[in-house]
Amino acid sequence: MIIGFVQTKGGTGKSTLAVNTAFSNAMNRRFSSIALVELDPQGTLKNWWEERDEMDLSPGKVTFHHISSTQKEVFQQGIKSISDHNDLMIMDIPGESTGKLHTRFACAFCDLVIIPMRMSTNDESAFMGNLYPIIKEIIRAVPEKNGQFHVLPVFTHPLVNLRHCFKYFKDILPAQISCLPAVFPARTVYENFNRKGFNLHEYAKLVASNKKYTQQVAKAIEDIEKISQTIISIGRACDDNQ
Repeated sequence: MIIGFVQTKGGTGKSTLAVNTAFSNAMNRRFSSIALVELDPQGTLKNWWEERDEMDLSPGKVTFHHISSTQKEVFQQGIKSISDHNDLMIMDIPGESTGKLHTRFACAFCDLVIIPMRMSTNDESAFMGNLYPIIKEIIRAVPEKNGQFHVLPVFTHPLVNLRHCFKYFKDILPAQISCLPAVFPARTVYENFNRKGFNLHEYAKLVASNKKYTQQVAKAIEDIEKISQTIISIGRACDDNQ
C-alpha cells in the first residue's frame, strides 16, 4: 500500500503524521516492511533521521528515503523502486505554491491520499483553489481513483465535538473527497516529541518520570493509533472494491 500525506499548504502536520503513522503499532502489526519517504528538498525529515542515527535509535521495520530531486523522471524512478521493495510506503509531500509536480505525482501514484486540513474558511479556499482541481483532473482521467482521497481534520481542539467536525467537512467537501472518521488534535507534545530524532513512543520513555508529560504523550499516541487504524481500514475497503 502506498499512502501520501498531501497538502499544497505548508504547516498542516504532514511530516508529523507521516513519521508517527510509520512507527505506529497498528502499521507495524499490519506490514512487514515500511518505507518513510520525504520528497521535500529542504530535508526536514532527513535531518530528523540523521539525529536518530546519531542517537543509535532502532528503526525497527522502518527505512527512510529522501529524494530531493525535482526532476520528474528521477524522483518517479526512485519512488517506484522503493515501493517495489516494501509492503507499505508513506510519503511526505512538500507544500507547493507553484508547479505542484510532487503533488500531482502523489495524487496519481498513491493508493490513498490523506489531506490534512483545518476547520477554517482559509483552508477550504486553499483546497478548492489549489488541490481539488488536481484531484478532479486525475479522477476524470482515471475514474478508479475515485474514493482514494480523504481529508483528515487537523489541529482540532482536543474537546471538539467530533460529530460537528465531521459534519463540517461533509458539508464543504466535493463528492469525490471523503472525511476520515478520525482527527489530529492540537497538542503541545507534537511540537516537542521529535527532538533528538525521537518518535512518540521513544519520547514517552524519555518523559516517563513526569506524570503530566506521560499523560500528554499517551493521548497523542492514541490519536496516531486511531488515525493509523482508520487508514488501514480504508485501504482494505479500497482493495476489496478493486
